[in-house]
Amino acid sequence: MQSKLKQSGMTFWGLLVVATIFGFFVIMGFKLLPPYLEYGKVKTAIENIAHQPDAGNMSMIDFKNAMDRRFDIDDVDDIDTSKVLKIEKKPGVVIFNIAYEKRVPLAYNITALINFDHSVQVNAR
Repeated sequence: MQSKLKQSGMTFWGLLVVATIFGFFVIMGFKLLPPYLEYGKVKTAIENIAHQPDAGNMSMIDFKNAMDRRFDIDDVDDIDTSKVLKIEKKPGVVIFNIAYEKRVPLAYNITALINFDHSVQVNAR
């Protein structure tokens, strides 16, 4: 018979608590990963459009149309470009900005609110 001093390990209840905490974080990851992947597509689209040769001379309509085409290609459906896109023109510089928020239902009446904001600065020609 061994004494309790030599025994080590985790009890069933301890294992259950650890598994529950691990499962919680895995589920949160699965719920929150798609909005961040979509933001990656949005960020890539705005940066690619901003690096086009005529980006400094784009009007709001041209920029919106270019973003809509990229969103169609990249399958970004939940973002209304007419509401979230902004262009700020300063002497010699044009700043393209996209800012939006995403609500992700987690469980019952608990919702995660994620704010995304990205700006790209382009030299005007």
